[in-house]
Amino acid sequence: MDYKEEQQQEVEILQSIYPDEFEAVDDTHFNITLRLETASERTHLLILHVTYPETYPECVPELSLDHEVLEPEVEYEEDEDEEDEEDASHHKPVIVAEIVDFEQADLDEFLAKLNEEAEEQVGIPSVFALCSSLKDIAEQSFEAKVEQRQKKHDEELLAKEREEQKKFYGTKVTKESFNEWREKFRKEMGIDKRIEERKKLYHGGKLTGKEIFERGLAGDEDDINIKDLTIED
Repeated sequence: MDYKEEQQQEVEILQSIYPDEFEAVDDTHFNITLRLETASERTHLLILHVTYPETYPECVPELSLDHEVLEPEVEYEEDEDEEDEEDASHHKPVIVAEIVDFEQADLDEFLAKLNEEAEEQVGIPSVFALCSSLKDIAEQSFEAKVEQRQKKHDEELLAKEREEQKKFYGTKVTKESFNEWREKFRKEMGIDKRIEERKKLYHGGKLTGKEIFERGLAGDEDDINIKDLTIED
């Protein structure tokens, strides 16, 4: 097999398939930039670096991978109110697809899968197949990351909403919590002690009804309605 001829023929095919994405470094080294199709307004690019060993395609090509993100162009109107724009930005909902990125661990995983596939295709030119696989793998991975991040974001919003609701509603009163509060309240206000004093005074006949009233010993301090109580946080 004429390795140089095989390599040159593959390079020519790749240049025809990727006219704008192919970048030759030298006779045995080139880069191919793949634009991923994602839900993001940002442009996610994967750059596959390929180097031909001397005996390729009878061995796997040397591969490495980089990731680049291009931010979308933003147009501004000249008469736009800057204060309104700043205020709106604080209330703008989070679009998860715009905050998801690939990490180095993701690139390492992609590269490992490419090397596995390259091993399976030893003996035939494989770079185009590797590019197609890389694009599919990366797009599926991005979609999965968006779904995972969206789920986490929704859970965080729900938890925040529940915390906000607690500001408008008191803690739900149960029989146990009411009895605990009632006992503490009676102790702090000295209700039981005052009731005992009232009973002694009534039975001893030492005070008139007017005197009992004036000393604050009359009345039903124990008349507490659970429906009217809400224990605040």
